[in-house]
Amino acid sequence: MSVPMLRRAALDLRWTVVWYAVGLAVYGILICAVYPTFRDSQAQFQQLLQTYPKAFLQAFGVSTDMGTLPAFLGVEFLNVIWALIISVFAIMAGTATVAQEVERGTADLWLSVPVGRARLLASKLLAMLVGAVVLVLATAATIAVGGMAVGEPQPVSRLAAAGVEMLAFTVAVGGYAVLLSTLFDERGKAAGVAAGVTLACYLAWVVAGLVSRVSWLRYLSIFTAYKPQDALSHGTLTPGAGLLVLLGVACALAGLLVFQRRDILG
Repeated sequence: MSVPMLRRAALDLRWTVVWYAVGLAVYGILICAVYPTFRDSQAQFQQLLQTYPKAFLQAFGVSTDMGTLPAFLGVEFLNVIWALIISVFAIMAGTATVAQEVERGTADLWLSVPVGRARLLASKLLAMLVGAVVLVLATAATIAVGGMAVGEPQPVSRLAAAGVEMLAFTVAVGGYAVLLSTLFDERGKAAGVAAGVTLACYLAWVVAGLVSRVSWLRYLSIFTAYKPQDALSHGTLTPGAGLLVLLGVACALAGLLVFQRRDILG
């Protein structure tokens, strides 16, 4: 890792991280603010849920027992909305690592730094990871503040478990975004493929929950392994978090290998 390049990469990401953190915090606070109204009308909402097919509710991660803040946050924020928002961040940051340098014609200047290619890319990867940690911490802090404001403070252990689940998901998406960035010369193409993979994973997760004949599709989706609601409700990690981290790390390492062997200047 190169400290100067890490500093540069972190500076390049700083405003992106700041605005994403602000957006996540504002949305999280709004959801927490709505929760007391929902809690007070729980009986009516439960009656409404009974009219929907159970498979439909499961497909979208809707719990029939949403009387607690973790369950409400899971459905309205963490399970899907947060995952999609953070996917955009991870894809945009990940695909910028190499493909953007090639597209802008700055790859030769970047590689002129007297540091090995692996260290150059590792510096950008670490900056991405730091940015992801900041966004996860911002989300956890928002939940902590929102929970206290509505009279349901969340234990630190549960916030930490949910944070690990969120970070694992971000690592997975960022990992394959970085790999695609090393394979394409244009950031737009890499981002498009990464977005397509993420969307395909989401659709596979939804369809697997709706149609029993293709329930096996859930094994092809990163959303199946992502369980922030369970972590926030019980304070325990799921095996899926480890699988997501392994996927992200494996893709990042593959990206490093491709980057070291590929001629991006020719």
